[in-house]
Amino acid sequence: ASVAGGEYHTCAVLDDQSVKCWGNNYDGQLGLGDTQHRGDGTGEMGDALPAVDVGGSVTSISVGQLHTCAVLVGGSVKCWGYNYDGQLGLGDTQHRGDGSGEMGDAL
Repeated sequence: ASVAGGEYHTCAVLDDQSVKCWGNNYDGQLGLGDTQHRGDGTGEMGDALPAVDVGGSVTSISVGQLHTCAVLVGGSVKCWGYNYDGQLGLGDTQHRGDGSGEMGDAL
């Protein structure tokens, strides 16, 4: 298990190689398909906190100011969140993770 903290959000890789993120979510950096912050209200943490769908098992994670990147088993990298300057490396400037259908295999 490991934890990575950014300026406004934090993510953890759990023992089962799943990912959970909490904190600010204005740009989808939590990867939950919405822009709702997590961890700022009662009952939002622990088992109530949804796992991030990255489309596979995660070995490590890195958290930027408003975006997140994960290294999956097999070595592929998936990034989500703020992308105004192309920091997700996807060839565009569309944010990812702030709308439904943007995570998992869509990354």
